[in-house]
Amino acid sequence: MPLTPAQGSTRAAGTVGPGAETVNDVAGGDHGGDVGDGEPNPERVRRLGSARHRRWVAIGIFGVVLVWGALAGSKLLGAYHADQRGQVALDRVRLHLTPKELTAADTQRELLSAEEDFAAAHASLSSWLLAPLTVVPVAGRQLVSLRDLSAAAGQVAATGSNFLAQSHVILRAPHGAGPQRIDALKRLSTLSSEAANRLGHIDTGPPSALVAPLAAKHDRFVTDLEVARLRLERATRVSAIVANILQGPQTYLVMASNNAEMRSGSGMFLDVGTATTEDGSVHLGKMTLTADLIVPPGAVTASGDLQRNWGWLDPGQDWRNLGVSPQFDVTAPLAAQMWQARTGQSVDGVIALDVGGLRELLRATGPVSVGDVVVSADTVVNYLEHDEYTGLSDAAIQSPARQDVLGALASAVLNHLQSQSTDLTTLGTAMASAAQGRHLLVWSRTRTAEAGWRSAGVAGTLSSDSLAATVINRGGNKLDQYLSVDVRINIGAAGSNTKVGMTIHLHNMTPPGQSQFIAGPYPGSGATYGEYNGLVSVNLPAASSYRSMSGDGRTVIKGVDGPTWLLVSAVDLPQGASKDITVGFELLGHHGAMTVLPSARIPPVHWSVPGMTFADDRLVTVRW
Repeated sequence: MPLTPAQGSTRAAGTVGPGAETVNDVAGGDHGGDVGDGEPNPERVRRLGSARHRRWVAIGIFGVVLVWGALAGSKLLGAYHADQRGQVALDRVRLHLTPKELTAADTQRELLSAEEDFAAAHASLSSWLLAPLTVVPVAGRQLVSLRDLSAAAGQVAATGSNFLAQSHVILRAPHGAGPQRIDALKRLSTLSSEAANRLGHIDTGPPSALVAPLAAKHDRFVTDLEVARLRLERATRVSAIVANILQGPQTYLVMASNNAEMRSGSGMFLDVGTATTEDGSVHLGKMTLTADLIVPPGAVTASGDLQRNWGWLDPGQDWRNLGVSPQFDVTAPLAAQMWQARTGQSVDGVIALDVGGLRELLRATGPVSVGDVVVSADTVVNYLEHDEYTGLSDAAIQSPARQDVLGALASAVLNHLQSQSTDLTTLGTAMASAAQGRHLLVWSRTRTAEAGWRSAGVAGTLSSDSLAATVINRGGNKLDQYLSVDVRINIGAAGSNTKVGMTIHLHNMTPPGQSQFIAGPYPGSGATYGEYNGLVSVNLPAASSYRSMSGDGRTVIKGVDGPTWLLVSAVDLPQGASKDITVGFELLGHHGAMTVLPSARIPPVHWSVPGMTFADDRLVTVRW
């Protein structure tokens, strides 16, 4: 039956009659084109196939990207974990840097493990799966940086492992105290130089345009790498210098000090003598009491800051007042002049060794005998600071017949080192521990050697950021072993600057029943038993301003001491009493750092600063 126009219009719009199929059913709702007699339009079908193809292609691409992302993520995750393991191993090595620990087999195993971990991280980051990321402007730079850092870390670990393996061969080889020790030191110097050179040529990758965490990681690595390189360079110089001194012939002035009677950054220099070196052998001559070697007035005169601040104590005449300044690079040359003025002998340098230094050397030598007494590392402090004076009066201690125990013990220890084949690792550990707390100080007349001592941290110098709090004994007694010294620091804002407050708490713990020479009073001093008469001496950073010092005592010095400012106050502290000395100053800006100088006291000064407490038996940097 013919369709009416209305019926035709309905069929065209997609109305379904019996047995009919619309284009909409076939094309999934694709409208467009003409419909004819229920058959699909060829153009419409072609477009339908093309759409289906595109969808499958998109699904395929998405799948490939998903799989690639999973595999790439797995590579990145593996690289991250390997890098973390390597970093942990390197940190363990970095935090244990004494000669004994550095030459231990465990340390070498840590470095080998780190080398393997960093190699695994670098292999993962170099995978072809991650290659597409390298062309992405931002992500690519981060990936390249990570890859370069892992390669650099692996080279550091490999360099350290090879260095330790070769140094073990040198240190474990049999050698005596003569030419063999010189040869070992020279070989160590060469080995350190080669390792430092390798570290200096490591590529750490792009340093800029990195995301914050990666930039911090990069900067830390570069800093640690430079520190490691500088340490190797320092080892190069020091090994060569020590070898040259031992080769000789050279003469060094040796000053022995007692920490029971303190000066600033050292004990009082009570004994002095000379040590000569030749062909690897060291001979220490007779040690003489400094009280017997007073320099005639006018023969030697201190100069500069030392004379301006301390001239009233005659540091150029009396050896016992040489240590009033912690600047050993200033007082040691003066000591050399004093020795030449008194004996006519010129020296190549000066070595200062105190009770703490002898303790560390006794750890290397083992016990030694002084007369009928056997002294060990565990007993030397109590023996030299206390037991040798037990029962002695001031008159008895000044007797020429009394044995010079400090000098005799120093001679015994150094002679024992000379006669036995102490391995360099043990000796290096002992000397490093002594130097760390200023128990061993060295100055050399030659510029090259002195630069080496400075880099090794044994030159006793001050820097512009130095902070020191010391107490100088002026009572003629041995009471520093009973003087407790604690320093508390408060740091706060003062406008655009930083305000620093120091409270130095002193407590006199002298027990009853001590000999006159230990607890006094010194004849004619007017003091009472156990009374501590002294000077509180504080060195402040060069940039400090608004400097003040207050307490029960009077401020006796305000001036410049090398690269620092010096404040000194007198203090009298009866037995059992406590006193506080307060110091205030300001520094520019809201952030900065100060380096706390070891006092060489036994026991050490205890410091409390915001966020940390420590003993000043080593250099400590305080940051805010």
